[in-house]
Amino acid sequence: MTAKIRHLICLLLSAAVLVCISCSLAEGTEVSTFVHHLSGPLNPSIPLKPVPLTPAEDLKPLPMGIRVKGMPLKLEHISEDFKEYEDSSIHAVVTVDYVEYEDFKGKGYTNCHIVRITVADGSQVRSGISYDDFDGDRLVRARMLAENCNAVAAVNGDFFKSTTTRGYIFRQGSFFRDKANAERDVLLIDSEGDFHVIEKATGKTIEQAMQELPEGVSAVNVFNFGPALVDHGKVTDIASSTTGLAENKDDSFYYQYRNPRVAVVQLGKLEYAIVECDAEKADGHSGMTLQTFADYIYDLFPDALIAYNLDGGNSTNVIFPRSGYGNQGLEVQFYRIHNVPESRSLSDILYFASLEE
Repeated sequence: MTAKIRHLICLLLSAAVLVCISCSLAEGTEVSTFVHHLSGPLNPSIPLKPVPLTPAEDLKPLPMGIRVKGMPLKLEHISEDFKEYEDSSIHAVVTVDYVEYEDFKGKGYTNCHIVRITVADGSQVRSGISYDDFDGDRLVRARMLAENCNAVAAVNGDFFKSTTTRGYIFRQGSFFRDKANAERDVLLIDSEGDFHVIEKATGKTIEQAMQELPEGVSAVNVFNFGPALVDHGKVTDIASSTTGLAENKDDSFYYQYRNPRVAVVQLGKLEYAIVECDAEKADGHSGMTLQTFADYIYDLFPDALIAYNLDGGNSTNVIFPRSGYGNQGLEVQFYRIHNVPESRSLSDILYFASLEE
């Protein structure tokens, strides 16, 4: 066999491999791989220990309204390393993961933060909005929102105010706006604290889903971002999701670029996680693609019920309490647990509250 023929065969084989890879990516078979370096009170592969709940008859669920906050946090429930908050109604733990990964873009690495939360009652899964006011466009820092709500753990929501006029806005049982247009998947959270994803949502399909909730269960919050990253053991193929097929770039969330990402996860009954990946900045080059982020969450929690993508990029904010000195001496303070720079002010958060008086 001559050198030219051998060279031609090599070129043909290389072309065939590239075609196979392209087809695999188009068919959604892309799979990322991860190496975890975990630090924190608990490894995410170990279930959270049960919350030492008070008797059910002694619990007083929080009322529905948007102006109703969680019970004030107490210093004695914050661990010395600021990685854990635990009282009779809620247990939240922060784990840091320095993760090495490989996806279709090649090798990468970043810090991720995993906040796992167990609560006693569905009313502890709540939302808060800036200035407690839907009308208007004033925004605030996430930690200020978390402090105002007495949040044990909080994550940015979907940025529904200011220049954004789209989406079906329903918060803490109150309806504010119906501008859903079937271009996004929404997350419905009910009064039992359970998650429901409505694909390609319109106002009609959202309201139908609300009506189909079990007797005695009502809708509490609707978030408009998406898509679902994991749905009952199945990882979303982002390229064929509403995000991947979006014609408007604002709905694609730069899913093929590496960026800061954040999601909220229902792990089980009244068990949740907030998962966030850091980036040097939201420039498309550090962090994770949306598919890698979905694969990462599934790698952490293969039995997760639903993992739902929230507003990432410069909106990425995860807040957790710590103790510190203020004007009144030692007090509970709220801080961002991650290193994503240039975070913007927000219109809303999703948070987990305490019931302990």
